[in-house]
Amino acid sequence: MNETGAPSVPGADPPRADPRRDDPRSADPPDNPFERLRSRWLVPCALGAGAAILILLLLLTELVGLATGSALADDPATRDSLAMLAGYGGMVAWLFWACRRAGVDFGRLIGRVPTGHDWAITGALLAVTIAFSYGSWELVAWILTRVAPDLLTWLVQMLPERPTGNLGHHIIMVFVLIGAAPVVEELIFRGVLVSRWGVKWGVRAGIVASAVAFGILHANVIGIGFVGLVAALLYFQTRTLIVPIVFHAANNAIAAIGMYLPGGSDTAALADGDGWLGFLLVFVTLPVLIWYLWRYWPARDAVIPYMGDDDPAAAEDEPATEGSR
Repeated sequence: MNETGAPSVPGADPPRADPRRDDPRSADPPDNPFERLRSRWLVPCALGAGAAILILLLLLTELVGLATGSALADDPATRDSLAMLAGYGGMVAWLFWACRRAGVDFGRLIGRVPTGHDWAITGALLAVTIAFSYGSWELVAWILTRVAPDLLTWLVQMLPERPTGNLGHHIIMVFVLIGAAPVVEELIFRGVLVSRWGVKWGVRAGIVASAVAFGILHANVIGIGFVGLVAALLYFQTRTLIVPIVFHAANNAIAAIGMYLPGGSDTAALADGDGWLGFLLVFVTLPVLIWYLWRYWPARDAVIPYMGDDDPAAAEDEPATEGSR
């Protein structure tokens, strides 16, 4: 008889012991839904959903106009506001469809409110990032006026301007800039795209690719691209999207205040600078941003926050590993 109670057979291999159920090494790895999510459908699905939402909003506007005796849909400010709402509505529609299809847990993706996070440092980082973003735009605009003025004109036309309509249009603009845009864009660019591309290409390539896409969306690849890099590192530091969302909302709030200052709505005037202010701001802020990126750049073998440690405070205390240099 062997120790398991079964009869012994001469020459037979001893029975293998079953792995312990409480041994973490014997457990299956946690499911990663971003291995199933397909980001290539972002643009077509968002455009399709946005077009459908825009048509619905235009029909509702026409009905309201018929009921009130005013042609609301013919007002440029109304059309701009509806297009803005439809654009973010399309992104939200893709976000929920893609994440639900892949099995993404939104609670885990967003994370918890971080305890012990130093918001003063985040505020200082915000000031540096805003100064760099503005300075890089001034510098790029000064260069493009000499080498590609038509491209500069096209980029300026893509920048948001203060609405010229009634109070409702202004409320929609402020709501989108400070409320909808930070939440939706951080969920998509830092939450979904960084996670998907990080699983596909590695977290470093995922961070860079999402930052470039973020900069292209805002017609300022360099300045806003750096904003995307900083927001992504804040996400990896804290393992929660709440900090990047607050960072993004504060950035947009300052931009909205500037938009409503005298002369702040004249986006064409941004191209009239002599380049010196932009050069000075970039010269002062770029070394700080480079240091921050070097200090907190994730390691080659880093995992996306969705699959990492659930404790934001513990994650912030961990410095970048040696492999991140």
